[in-house]
Amino acid sequence: MKPIKIIVIILLVLILAGGIFGFSYLNSIKGPLNNGSEEVVSIEIPSGSSTKDIGDILVDNGIVKSTFGFRLFSKINDYDGRYIAGHYNLSSGMTSEEICETLCSGETIAIVFTVPEGYNLSEITDLLVGNGFVDRASFEAYLENGNFTDYPFLKYAQPGKNRLEGFLFPSTYSLPPGSTEEDIIRAMLDKFQEEFTDDMKKKGEDLGYNLNEILTIASIIEKETPVDSDRPLVSSVIYNRLDIGMYLGMDSTVLYSLGEHKQNLTYDDTSVDSPYNTYINFGLPPGPICCPGKKSLEAAVNPADTDYIYFVVSPAGDGTSNFSDNYEQFEKDKDAYYASLEKEENSSD
Repeated sequence: MKPIKIIVIILLVLILAGGIFGFSYLNSIKGPLNNGSEEVVSIEIPSGSSTKDIGDILVDNGIVKSTFGFRLFSKINDYDGRYIAGHYNLSSGMTSEEICETLCSGETIAIVFTVPEGYNLSEITDLLVGNGFVDRASFEAYLENGNFTDYPFLKYAQPGKNRLEGFLFPSTYSLPPGSTEEDIIRAMLDKFQEEFTDDMKKKGEDLGYNLNEILTIASIIEKETPVDSDRPLVSSVIYNRLDIGMYLGMDSTVLYSLGEHKQNLTYDDTSVDSPYNTYINFGLPPGPICCPGKKSLEAAVNPADTDYIYFVVSPAGDGTSNFSDNYEQFEKDKDAYYASLEKEENSSD
């Protein structure tokens, strides 16, 4: 075979292979990154963003696989240069066409965010600021000094910067574009008003505690256990300790005092000078230490009928706790827990 024919054949093969690859690549960027995913991410396309800028934002938020693929799809399908700035809700389950059409529509949709159970005011603020929904200084000013006198339950709130701690109900929110800091806070207060029923309020009063105190108990329950079935038991421990004048001694309140997350507390930690430190102050702290969810609120007004005054994380590793009514058993449970931690550490070495 003549060299020229060989070269032609090679070129044809390369062209064919390139065509097949190109066709395959174009098909791959058409479809969704995660087929079937329904998780929605709220993103902001700033004014003046190029197609590359938008592609980078989509990649960073897990909506598309690559900026190059997004730019190529945009160019081929005449979307390039047509994108409109604003807030959009997108999903990795959307096709490239659906994403591009949404970004070209200019119909910026609702502000959507989720406040997880157990978040405190500082974490909620970071969440909203991080998503570009609020200005930090303005939001914090509303938290402390905003006029929310039309919510009667706030008469029980503690004064100062932690005034709304516990009252911003954990949930997923969808608000109109352009919602202000005040609008966002009011949406969460409305949800609290809806979820904390008159029946729950009455049960709290029957137990001898006002709303701020019930919320404080619920917030401690929220931070002390992730297991719903254990919440009424933790609640019983709190009430039992209060009834006998025992220090609550809850690690979660110390961590709130410290403003940080730690797995194990030191002696210095438990000695920190703070009204929230229940190792050195009798009774409940001044107010909630987080915004509790519905299950913790229910547990706070429906404590289990027990004699328990101690609990410690179970060595089972499933998030449950072991409860006891005497110190000797508590020490055994604690030793079992620390033994399980040591075993886990040794196995990972």
